[in-house]
Amino acid sequence: MSFARVRKPTLVVLSLLLALVVLSLAPQPAAPASGGNAITLKAPSFVRVANAQEAPQAAPMGFPQDEAGISAYFKSASPITLADVRSVYRVIEVETADYIIGSVPVPDYAEIYDVHLYVHRDGWFLAYYLSKDPASKIFDWSQYTRASIPTRLERVLAIAANTGGIAFPGSTYYDFRYPNATHLMMIAEDTSDGNQFEIRLPGSYSYYERSWSTYYTGGYCSTWFVLDGTNIGENGTAYGNLTAAQLLPETTHTVQISCNGYGGLVLVYRVP
Repeated sequence: MSFARVRKPTLVVLSLLLALVVLSLAPQPAAPASGGNAITLKAPSFVRVANAQEAPQAAPMGFPQDEAGISAYFKSASPITLADVRSVYRVIEVETADYIIGSVPVPDYAEIYDVHLYVHRDGWFLAYYLSKDPASKIFDWSQYTRASIPTRLERVLAIAANTGGIAFPGSTYYDFRYPNATHLMMIAEDTSDGNQFEIRLPGSYSYYERSWSTYYTGGYCSTWFVLDGTNIGENGTAYGNLTAAQLLPETTHTVQISCNGYGGLVLVYRVP
């Protein structure tokens, strides 16, 4: 799913239920929206989650739960022929009669942004980045518009489904690193119409990851993710993690995207 942007002149309430507030300093701030402006993380049916009332289904053979991080997935209504999707892979790491695991190139991006893809003949399609990668790596900036925030994971799922002759039904997100996380939030800003926003995290939530991403669109200067006046990470097209101390709850923080480009913030968290 693409995360739609919500625009209001002064105050953006990212979720009435979540009470996470972004106050924009720009004329038209940006924030993602899906349902309550945050994506609910839901484990695949084969993963046991906290307080689960039912036993999990058997995990698809060979799926590398221990190495997966942020992910998006769907299960087709009918079995698939693995040979039909084989051509989407740049590198095939494991191939059996039941499943394929490998890396898939994302159009418009260098190989470092390749997405790992698991496809099982029973119909499972799981796209993921590795557990060491920040969740912010999923921003698909080349497809970004001022109306939506797409992700690289979902683009790869759509490509694989199309190649396999399957109607892509949309995807569900989950982070295998944080089984207790309940939500994923993506906030995007660009330098074409204002370039900053303020954010204040509720102290009652549990935060598992705070991460950032930037995308350089060209010109006379580069692009930085600037948090509270400090340049974070590398300039240009990059991504990385923030520490808890850099983005403390119950504190108003200012995020600025400098010069030419796009930038975004991702939160992975639990609502009590």
